[in-house]
Amino acid sequence: MLVPTVAFGPASDAFGQASDADSPTDSSSKTESRESDPGTDQVAVKSFRKPPMEPAKIASVFRAQAVMPEDVSPVEPERSEDQLNSDPSDPGNQSEGSDDEPLKQNKIAELISQLGAPEFAVREQATAGLRKLADDALPALRTAAIEHDDLEVRLRAEDVATGIVNSAVAGRIDSFLEGQPGSFEGWEVFQQVLGDGPRLREVFVEMMLRHQDLVQALEVSTGARMAALEKVIARVQRRQLIESQLPSAADVIAMLLCFNDPDLRLSNIHEESLLRMLRMSVTTEVLRDDQLAEPFRVLLAGWIPRCNQASRPEVLWMSLQREFKRSLPLAEKVLQQPGSGIDEVAFSLQLISRFGDESNVGLVREFLKDERPVTDLNFIGGNQIQTQVRDLAAATIMILKDKPLDEIGLNPNSRHPKVGLVAGNLGFPVDDPEPRRKMLDALDELLESDTDPAVDTTDKTDSD
Repeated sequence: MLVPTVAFGPASDAFGQASDADSPTDSSSKTESRESDPGTDQVAVKSFRKPPMEPAKIASVFRAQAVMPEDVSPVEPERSEDQLNSDPSDPGNQSEGSDDEPLKQNKIAELISQLGAPEFAVREQATAGLRKLADDALPALRTAAIEHDDLEVRLRAEDVATGIVNSAVAGRIDSFLEGQPGSFEGWEVFQQVLGDGPRLREVFVEMMLRHQDLVQALEVSTGARMAALEKVIARVQRRQLIESQLPSAADVIAMLLCFNDPDLRLSNIHEESLLRMLRMSVTTEVLRDDQLAEPFRVLLAGWIPRCNQASRPEVLWMSLQREFKRSLPLAEKVLQQPGSGIDEVAFSLQLISRFGDESNVGLVREFLKDERPVTDLNFIGGNQIQTQVRDLAAATIMILKDKPLDEIGLNPNSRHPKVGLVAGNLGFPVDDPEPRRKMLDALDELLESDTDPAVDTTDKTDSD
């Protein structure tokens, strides 16, 4: 696949609606007062109780997780010396209210038996009474749901027990969404990586309801996360095909969390599933959300440097379209690795021209002899025109050095605010090597003049 020869503006974003900004900024400072700009790599963090962590530190969070051995005994609360020496059979040493426990259990047993009463009012009163007792009634209800002789009682006991559990969970969720401390499985890792805020809590609850196995796996092991990831992909695909439901923010963040486990062996199939999701409107929606945009970009930055080679061209092109400066290390990695494909190299040069600086000149300079074509043949003025990797490299160096392209004979209209350079506008005649040779000679002369040592004026000053 050759690099596109036309300019890709905001209206033609291959990954959904493009951002509006053309001049991204990258600052490590985060303030609540700053306005959020979805077109930049660094998005303001609003209403965060805790900011997301740096991408480079995410790996250590997952490597710190381990499976809890099954033979570890639960930790018992510490007891005083008097308690250790006391006689538990002594009524004076029994906990307060213990005399009421038999009465309470008799009351629960009576209410459970009334679940099978022929009178509707009696059944409803028994149901209300058991729900009021809540957790105290749960063990007896669960036993009755399995062992009671009356089928009607078994069915109603199961319904009441389920209602009590759901009500308790709903109450915990409501309290959690209001900002109270959460004790849900997976929340500790989730908030450690992504931070804490109202929208993040909403996404976590949706993840917990849709992908409970993945949420639980966050605090377990790499193997558990791989198994959960496979199930998440299957669920998302099934909802798309059968229920015509597009992926949500919770779906894409759930997958990216797994992708940030450095020990997870991701295949091209796994990455294609994620990339397919990133092409959809959910990406634009997340990037326009003040609280989700930065955590989302953090997760991308944690995965992108490790992405498979087959995914790199699309990842680099996405990074250009989304103005994702944190992909710069991947572009540098591509140029440093021998055997990188044409598409990888071309997109990397474009990304470096967009987000790099003069320190990248030496790396780019190695490609001034690369004659591989990056565009198809075009006919301009009766001449066959084609762009090569070295043309892109030359233009990239000029941009990094803040020099006009036409200073060495390159088309100044090749610059683009979104993708750095339009490859098709940098071509030279196929049948006439002279224009390209002159361009490269002019660039060599410019680079040599920049590297000339400064004239030593010490002797002149002393003589004066």
